[in-house]
Amino acid sequence: MINVHIYGFLRKKFDPDASLSEDMIIKVPFYPELTLQKLLIHLKVSPEECGECFIDGTVINISSNPLILDNSRVALFSEGMYLLCGGQHLKGHGYITKEAPKEYNYFNLTEK
Repeated sequence: MINVHIYGFLRKKFDPDASLSEDMIIKVPFYPELTLQKLLIHLKVSPEECGECFIDGTVINISSNPLILDNSRVALFSEGMYLLCGGQHLKGHGYITKEAPKEYNYFNLTEK
């Protein structure tokens, strides 16, 4: 089983009434050869909707399409969520390569 933690506006994709104070964890059955891109397809999330992605605490470049192991913890942050704790460090090392295309109000999970 894979535990997928969903953050930011991606929560609204799965639950229109989602709030920032709730945890959102989606359990996805594991199968051999499961990659990040296959997981995104299963969740109906496009890579363009994602900001940062972590697998077992390691930041992942989505285009590298790594295999996901059984019992992994995957964290998907919505587009625009690039500068969380340590974000400047990640940006400096080339993990964050694009700017947010619009402004967000994360306190209300609505666009500005």
